[in-house]
Amino acid sequence: MKRGRSTGKPTAAQLARWWKINDPDDGAGCLVCHILGIGRLPAEIHHLTVGGRHGQKRRGHDYTIGLNSWSHRGEPLPGWTIEECERRLGPSYARSPNAFRERFGDDDTLLALQNELIGE
Repeated sequence: MKRGRSTGKPTAAQLARWWKINDPDDGAGCLVCHILGIGRLPAEIHHLTVGGRHGQKRRGHDYTIGLNSWSHRGEPLPGWTIEECERRLGPSYARSPNAFRERFGDDDTLLALQNELIGE
């Protein structure tokens, strides 16, 4: 039996939120890249969790931030090595969650910045 997501189907407003994060023309893009001041990279939607820890229940579709594939899942960007990603983008949330939070902030800090960037 396939287990469903803890957050259910997103509403139209939540889909619009995700579009504001990752619109290819003028979305906010990756939050880490914004913090580092290195320009815009496309983002994947990352759901924040209760307690801010892996494996915990998602807080919901309104509690999302945009992260590039390295920062989100620990997958190097196309043409980049793991070492280059670590050097240029810092720690990966998936690979080193404590180092990621120490460098970029806790979930609520990141969510507040994301909401500011997309005007919510």
